[in-house]
Amino acid sequence: MDTITMIAIILASISVIGIVSLLVYLKILRSRYSKNSALYTKDKLIVKEKTNVKDSFDRIYQVVYLTFVKMPIIKYYTKKTRLKLEMTNDYTEYEVRKRTGKSMLRALIFMFTALFVFLNLVDDLYMSLIVIIGVLIVTEKVIDMGITSVSEKILRQMPEAFTSIRHAFHEHGMIEEAFLTAIDDLGDIEIVPQLRRIVEAMISENPEIELERYYDTAPNRFLKLFAGVSYLTLDLGDRKVGGTSVYLKNLNNILSDINLEILKRDKINYMFRSLTAIAVAPLVAIKPLQGWAESSFPALMNFYDSSIGFFMQSLIIISIFVCYLMLRIVREDSEEIKFDRVSNKKWQEKVYRYRLVQVVVDAFKPRENTRKYRKTVTLIKNTNAYLTVEWLYVNKLTSCIVAFILALALLLNMQHIDVSAAYTKISDEFLSFGKLSDAQEKAAQALNERDRQYMDKYKNKKVTKEELAADLTDPVTGTVDQDSVDRIYNKIDTVKNSYLKFWQVLTAMIVGLIAYSFPTLMLVIKNKIREMEKENEIMQFQSIIFMLMYIDRIDVQTILEWLGRFSYAFKEPIATCLNNYESGAEQALEELKEAVPYKDFQRIVEQLMSAVERIPVKDAFDELETERDYFHEKRKDSNERLIAKKVRIGKALGFTPMVLLIGGYLVAPLMIVSIMQMMSYFSQMTF
Repeated sequence: MDTITMIAIILASISVIGIVSLLVYLKILRSRYSKNSALYTKDKLIVKEKTNVKDSFDRIYQVVYLTFVKMPIIKYYTKKTRLKLEMTNDYTEYEVRKRTGKSMLRALIFMFTALFVFLNLVDDLYMSLIVIIGVLIVTEKVIDMGITSVSEKILRQMPEAFTSIRHAFHEHGMIEEAFLTAIDDLGDIEIVPQLRRIVEAMISENPEIELERYYDTAPNRFLKLFAGVSYLTLDLGDRKVGGTSVYLKNLNNILSDINLEILKRDKINYMFRSLTAIAVAPLVAIKPLQGWAESSFPALMNFYDSSIGFFMQSLIIISIFVCYLMLRIVREDSEEIKFDRVSNKKWQEKVYRYRLVQVVVDAFKPRENTRKYRKTVTLIKNTNAYLTVEWLYVNKLTSCIVAFILALALLLNMQHIDVSAAYTKISDEFLSFGKLSDAQEKAAQALNERDRQYMDKYKNKKVTKEELAADLTDPVTGTVDQDSVDRIYNKIDTVKNSYLKFWQVLTAMIVGLIAYSFPTLMLVIKNKIREMEKENEIMQFQSIIFMLMYIDRIDVQTILEWLGRFSYAFKEPIATCLNNYESGAEQALEELKEAVPYKDFQRIVEQLMSAVERIPVKDAFDELETERDYFHEKRKDSNERLIAKKVRIGKALGFTPMVLLIGGYLVAPLMIVSIMQMMSYFSQMTF
């Protein structure tokens, strides 16, 4: 049994063990809960009386939910699945947990079963890796696709819902009645649960608290804005400006922004529709391309079987991973729902509790109150990352250690490949641009077998090239083939040098140092992507202020609260301003202006400073009314430029793996081998 077959069997066995372990674990949990009902209270389970088999499974699904929501990686998709159910239905907490646990259990069973089935169908390490990656991507896409589609449906149903609410408000003149009438008219579509949750929050005993809870789970910013404007109108009353209802005018403004957002998303989806597939395609194209190249150009066989070929293959796979992740970051919208709402302890926190880890991390992280420390804190806050400085450095050190180990393993494997190639590779004299004949293949195998005898003889002995030449000298003619001496001596030298070298450790350390900066680099890239949307966020601020400026008793502090609620790039400085607002409004706004060196944002802050005491809010922002059409066109232009930037970056990332595959794995090796063979032919020619 060869090594590759053994590895494939091990991978398939891991899948079986995963399925069995999962089922056994769930069985143990079920037994624990059946013997000790107090554990339900401890783990915050919502239970019903056990009356039939279905209730027993319902309890198991809840246990699965509570287990998965604490597990690294899996908890992310568990929260996304829960969010999907919360967005589309009015389920109770019991139903949400049960259905989330059921969906995730099915997804994991599918993943382990698919791994087991497909890994048993392949006997190649590379194909086994492709199977694992493919199953993981498919499982992620299945979970993610449903959530994305529901969010898109809700966004596209909002114009219809607004039209229904507008007509009902015209008829009744009351917010609550307008909502209830619209809910009845819209029927059973995805946005109805959202409207129902909004109206229930507005008429509850503590509407502000309930609305804050809704803001945490709203599928998009427009529903949050709509809920807030509706509540303000319900609480403070509607008024007319220029003979038009302020509430209905605000609905029209929100609808205008929704149409811009739909157009923007449609264009981004259209431009990115195939980039992910193009980036991932080389993963399944490497082996077929290699097989075609070896059959058409046998001279490339030694390249693909060498350590350089393995390195290029690994580089392509790594580039696919990196570009796939980067494409998701570039395509992601800063307004998308984040899924860190469920309270749990992150693995970084648990690792950092160990005294040794604390000592190491504290030695690497910057000291508090230093410029580097403040810069790191600002970067974390700007990206809304659920991290502390200590956790970030746990990530950095973990990346460094993992990258060092993987790089060292890669270099040692490349060394092992060179040793194996020394025994099996076809001699250059048999390689040509055409398929080898049977006679040539037999001659090449015979030559390798002869070389193997001398390699086995001298691999553990010290031998010079002269001694080897003496051993290869024909006793009859007294001549020796110098090419054979050089070839066998090089092979013996390759086998003898197959040990860990200093340069390999040094290279692995350099890779580790590069990986050490990777977590910070990812935060920087995310921050740069978010900064691309700063102009779009300023336009959003202007729309919010335009909707609030005509509402009675609106003040600067309320406007800041609204801006902070819908902000991403400026969230942290606005929050700081609100914290300092009570101790001095003008001073807090002045500090906000100095903290954000962005001209358009500073202009908004200056207008807010004017509205603190000197003039009313509507007078401070009077140009928003007169230049509304201009700002609308400017926002359309801003969206176009943002899309163009994202598309340029996306195309570069999407085609990078394909360029490496065609250029680095086929064209470049073919050119190098062609040049080497041409030089060999010229050296053999006699004039």
